[in-house]
Amino acid sequence: MIYEINNRQAGIEDDEYREAQKLLRFSLSRFAGVVTRVTVRFSDVNGPRGGIDKRCRVTAKMRTTGQVTVTGDGKNYLEALGNCLERLVRATRRQLEKRGHSPVCLKQKSDQPPPDQNAPPMP
Repeated sequence: MIYEINNRQAGIEDDEYREAQKLLRFSLSRFAGVVTRVTVRFSDVNGPRGGIDKRCRVTAKMRTTGQVTVTGDGKNYLEALGNCLERLVRATRRQLEKRGHSPVCLKQKSDQPPPDQNAPPMP
């Protein structure tokens, strides 16, 4: 999965940028086989006036079903990204369920040995 974060106009600091990358990877890790590219764009809606004016727009390009785009607002960039990622996860899961795909691939390790093929079935 390719992550692209556009922050030139928003003026995001390095620590916020690193935190945004971690949040993005953690939130979308379950869709690694389906989502091929994620683009994040930040903007400051009303400039220096303050308030809930940070906006985030995330577009996830999927391997089979096109793309999903969501927008979120917040007091700071990380809050806006968090709101946006909640919507993106729901929208991506819903899109995959409509197409009949399973979004989560679980591989569990078992401490028990595999069942004996020659043993009689249990009642």
